[in-house]
Amino acid sequence: MCGIFAYINYKIPRTFRDICEILLDGLQRIEYRGYDSAGICVDNPVCETIVLIRNVGNISDLRKRVFGDKLGVVTTHAEEVFDVHVGVAHTRWATHGVPSESNSHPQVSNDQSFIVVHNGIVTNFMPIKQELLEEGYNFTSSTDTEVIAVLAEQIFKKDPTVDLLRIATEIVKKAEGTYALLIKSTHFPGELVGCMCGSPLVVGFQQGSEASGGCGGGVPLQEMYFSSDVNSFLPRTNKVSFLEEGDIVLVRQGFASFYNFKDGAATPVTRAAKTVAYTSEGLSKGQYTSFMLKEIHEQPESVTRCMQGRVNMETGLVAFDDLSEDVLAGLRGAECIRLIACGTSLHSCVAARPIFEELLPDKIIIVENALDLLDRHPNTKPGDACIFVSQSGETADTLAALHHYKKQEVVLVGVSNVPESTLLRLVDAKILLNVGVEVSVASTKAYTSQIVVLTLVALVLNQGPRGASQTSYGNLEAVKQRRAEILDGLSLLSTTIATCLNSVDGVIKQLANRWKDIGSLLILGRGYDHATALESALKVKELSYIFAEGIHAGELKHGSLTLVDEQSFVIVFCSHDRFLERSMNAIQQVRARGGNVVAVTNAQPSAELLSAGVHCIQVPTIIEVRARGGNVVAVTNAQPSAELLSAGVHCIQVPTIIDCLQGVVNVVPLQLFAHHLAVIRGLNVDCPRNLAKSVTVE
Repeated sequence: MCGIFAYINYKIPRTFRDICEILLDGLQRIEYRGYDSAGICVDNPVCETIVLIRNVGNISDLRKRVFGDKLGVVTTHAEEVFDVHVGVAHTRWATHGVPSESNSHPQVSNDQSFIVVHNGIVTNFMPIKQELLEEGYNFTSSTDTEVIAVLAEQIFKKDPTVDLLRIATEIVKKAEGTYALLIKSTHFPGELVGCMCGSPLVVGFQQGSEASGGCGGGVPLQEMYFSSDVNSFLPRTNKVSFLEEGDIVLVRQGFASFYNFKDGAATPVTRAAKTVAYTSEGLSKGQYTSFMLKEIHEQPESVTRCMQGRVNMETGLVAFDDLSEDVLAGLRGAECIRLIACGTSLHSCVAARPIFEELLPDKIIIVENALDLLDRHPNTKPGDACIFVSQSGETADTLAALHHYKKQEVVLVGVSNVPESTLLRLVDAKILLNVGVEVSVASTKAYTSQIVVLTLVALVLNQGPRGASQTSYGNLEAVKQRRAEILDGLSLLSTTIATCLNSVDGVIKQLANRWKDIGSLLILGRGYDHATALESALKVKELSYIFAEGIHAGELKHGSLTLVDEQSFVIVFCSHDRFLERSMNAIQQVRARGGNVVAVTNAQPSAELLSAGVHCIQVPTIIEVRARGGNVVAVTNAQPSAELLSAGVHCIQVPTIIDCLQGVVNVVPLQLFAHHLAVIRGLNVDCPRNLAKSVTVE
């Protein structure tokens, strides 16, 4: 959620301006994670104090605060040179306390001798705060982070002989929760300590330096970076150490020493540095007005990229390099496979579930919301399997569910778009989406590619071991035929999405303009489009701030129908599959109550429609029928039927593909709809309010 960044230069002269620019640049590279305020803390070049600059708003606003004051310390001493310096920076997404300058990070102790940046939540901060209040300490913010800073001051004042490592160890002993933090102090110039307790923290090394472990060990480091996101410093260095759970790293006199906190003590450990591949791909909007619009239009390519090297369309065989034969055997032998995720990733699991069930008819397939799973703590049988899905690989709730199952004898597989994410480092086998960086907070290309990758997992489990051409269910002719159909659908998916993008964008803009002021929206789908309805509603909520609910079309009559009247707006997915007639029933129920309904089809308008005077716009095709007392939008891949048109339904056409992958195509118009709604309403498309790209707090 929040973004941590720090920069240390040791025996490499840097001007005050350079240091501030590096800190601000680091923040700018992680602002896509979402935030509401930001700040930096640097040493004062003219005295042994700190310069603390915080701001509610974006990084560009903070930059103006840092460099805009002609009489400010940074401006007047911009060319002052530091041979040794530690600077920390932070982007905050409010959890404890409203967005305000006082609640922004970095947070400082009462005497401003300890400075803290923090990502996560300290769950027991209130009793710690109460204890400190009783000792006479004051608090100027509502944050749990300030409690850490004041606690550091208390520890030091009780025993001025303690070092920064001891202070960090005492804090980790006392502070419960899931967090990562950095602490610098005027008592320990040139030093920094970092702690990873459930939230990600990564260290980057520059100038060919090496990492080392142990007290007093290590090799001098000229330049060093700390961050919650490796992307923040990859342009400067790709030599990286990923901290592990319970790690504490201390930088002192140009040395980095690593420890692991366990059973109340910090034990020296080694954390080897590795080289991480860096690419600037995806970090530019190119010709597009937003990253989200760019990523929507990248989907024809991204669904192809996630299949490259994994599926041979000629032989029909699927293979994952990172899934060993032992892992595959474990997955194939599992009686139950759980798909575990949150948010958009959860919806991709819902979309993939029927494909697993069709290709693996002897297995129990369960989709779990990671949060609900954590509330229940269900056990599983030894030998069963769990597949965890997270775009960032840092979703706190999904990782907590993973830790729950690591204690049990189950096969653990992770699916993520970030190569060195925590999720992929903790599982038995990792699957990388490989769709390029997704910058926009609202996920689009990762969602569709997750469905494709999960489909490939179902296919590889369906086929025989060691690349046998015969499916494990070869005696079931229907399963064998279904496998062939799905492979054929995957081969056509990229061009089908491209056709959809080319055909619907104009009419979706028209619809967004007509519906820009609606107060709420129901989105219905069933069968393979149940997940599409859920994901589409989430996108509308995320981007337009309009309340939208995605429900199973059959559930309409079980309560939600009470909401439908002449002021209601409804979108219905009614693909031309075995659920079409039942989806039509839902439309009729809405129209009977005057609700407002729209249809999506890939067929050319018939002569009968044209002769009847129906207004038709072809490819992009939208067949508009004057809605008598309401608005219904139906998304369909079929020729608009007389029944559909006579019901007063607006129709939006999409291309046809195999039924189980139709949702991957159908979601595209709704991604565009959510985007265009947000633009028309003057909202930030890439960084919606209150949301973060990596949800690293519970």
